Amino acid sequence: MNYSTSTTLRHHSQRFLRPPLSSTIYGWGRKKSGLNAVKLAKKKHLSYSLLEDGFIRSLGIAGDHAPSFSLVEDTLGIYYDATQTSTLEQILSTYDFDSDTLLMQTAKEAISLIKKHHISKYNPMQKDIPIALQKVGQPKILVIAQTANDSSLHYGLAEAYTTQQMILDAMKENPKASMYLKIHPDVLAHKKMSDIHLYDIPIDCHIIEEDINPIALLSHFDKVYTKTSGMGMEALIVGVEVVCYGMPYYAGWGLTQDKQHCPRRSRQLTLTQLFAGAYILYTKYHNPYSKEDSTIIDTIHTIIKYREYQKTDNGSLYLFGFTWWKRHFIKSFFHTTSAHKIIFCTSLSQALQKGLQPTNKIYIWGKKPFQEVEAYVKTHKTPLYRIEDGFVRSISLGSDLTKGYSMVMDSRGIYFDARHPSDLEYLLNTTVYNQALISRSKKLQGTLLKHKISKYNIYAETTLTLDTKYPQQTVALVVGQVSDDASIVYGAKGMSNLKLLKESRKNAPDAYIIYKPHPDVIAKNRNGAIEETKVLQYADRIITDLSIDSILACTDEVHTITSLVGFEALIRKKKVYTYGMPFYAGWGLTIDSQVCKRRKRIHSLDTLVATTLILYPRYIDPKTNSLCEIEVVLKALEKGKAYYHSHYIYRFGIHIRNFVLRTLQRSYRLLLPIV
Repeated sequence: MNYSTSTTLRHHSQRFLRPPLSSTIYGWGRKKSGLNAVKLAKKKHLSYSLLEDGFIRSLGIAGDHAPSFSLVEDTLGIYYDATQTSTLEQILSTYDFDSDTLLMQTAKEAISLIKKHHISKYNPMQKDIPIALQKVGQPKILVIAQTANDSSLHYGLAEAYTTQQMILDAMKENPKASMYLKIHPDVLAHKKMSDIHLYDIPIDCHIIEEDINPIALLSHFDKVYTKTSGMGMEALIVGVEVVCYGMPYYAGWGLTQDKQHCPRRSRQLTLTQLFAGAYILYTKYHNPYSKEDSTIIDTIHTIIKYREYQKTDNGSLYLFGFTWWKRHFIKSFFHTTSAHKIIFCTSLSQALQKGLQPTNKIYIWGKKPFQEVEAYVKTHKTPLYRIEDGFVRSISLGSDLTKGYSMVMDSRGIYFDARHPSDLEYLLNTTVYNQALISRSKKLQGTLLKHKISKYNIYAETTLTLDTKYPQQTVALVVGQVSDDASIVYGAKGMSNLKLLKESRKNAPDAYIIYKPHPDVIAKNRNGAIEETKVLQYADRIITDLSIDSILACTDEVHTITSLVGFEALIRKKKVYTYGMPFYAGWGLTIDSQVCKRRKRIHSLDTLVATTLILYPRYIDPKTNSLCEIEVVLKALEKGKAYYHSHYIYRFGIHIRNFVLRTLQRSYRLLLPIV
């Protein structure tokens, strides 16, 4: 039997509580649901568990429905209730921190990352620190206001004190210091009322009304006064002196100046021990983007990654070259905030009419030619990003107008244009790889191989039988491409499929050669077809309707101009020859006909996969259209692929839909100004 007194509570906590404790009643902190949970548990002679947000919660405040990264579960009380003991207080009072070397190392690493990357509870986008705060010399004191009637004020024994009293005491105790008051972010967002009125604030006290990142803000102060705010703990993390008027969870352990005393807290702790107990032992983590249980280190790195997306996507974004069918799903790849606006344009003049400014951001699909736009970018130094499909895309073709689940947004160039640098090339040249990322890359490769996942996933797997001349004859796969594909134009100087076949036969004179045309060419959506008689002058067999995995399973080597199949072949441990300069060439893993001097590093397959599939693209959940990690997409593709290949009616419906959409696009090109 498992009780919950709130549907909202159940929805919020279900990811963190798997499986739920038997015969346990859950409630939310000291809110009504929590009080009811305790009361009902006593009445039914059952156990209870109280839940609350963790100390590193989200990208944005809870009131904006930002997904949560952490949760605390307490079977004795709750961390902010100093009127009785809690699970956290028990941990801090009794845990043998000295003998847990790994825990201490993790805590130190997390503290270092928090300070370096300004990780806080809500993690707002970085804002400039006011000039007055940046001045050195005169001491600066920060008083932290909280929200009115906050539970931590009542249960943290702070109701006897006012924020006004803290300000007056701080002025008296620090007569030569500048005084500042920090308003709570929920108050700034008009979600809650403050615990101090404007007319109670002394005229000599400066009010900080901007929602500045707490870690960045606190580093400019010498001392902090608080009742029970979590910013007090963050102040300790950055090395600021803290005065507590209430009894928050971090008070009473010898690290703060306390106006009150808690007899239960008699132990002296270091900051690392306090942090380890609260942020690691007491807190559960879940990654809302990978939809998997997590750790504090993974949580911090994920927040860094998605906060950077949030920063990049902030403001007015002008998108060029997006056909009408792309427009309905491309928005999902941008981090949703109230601070950005997506505007589709077909020309520079239209963008200027819609309000384009030099400080806005411009996005162009691939290498579509927008000479006026590119000239504007160069003149005004406007940020320019190029967008393209990612490397694990969908079930069915992009040319069939099928929504993609991955995209890349490149600020330096684009991965298939080998003439210039790209963000992918930069990452491959500079990234420092930790063991967690390498382990994730290995696991990812295992998933790709196990479920035979490639870019489009349209063909069913089958066992391929070859009529080779002798049992040990080398089998080579030659991969045809779309003749006018951008990767051919910009990465191979327009090399043709026929020339690829000729060069492949020269490099593999005794091999059994399989030629596979590109799926878009087979579907007659794109150019690049070769007459069968010409193909068979150099190849032994043409295969059109089998999956890449089915062919690679009996292949020893792959010959390609720039095809992604070369990258997929590397993952399957095949020898790969490249005749152009695809993104995966030049790193020591392929046999290359061309050289790119910018690529100066030797990579392992693990680091190449980690960079290409984890660090570089963005992904969206096929079910919810929200940003996610690649593992979520792979799970969806695994299920969708099985359904696609086993249900004829479903496949037939997909083909009919694609035919209709293609027809509509062609019919309406004259009516819709799409470039």
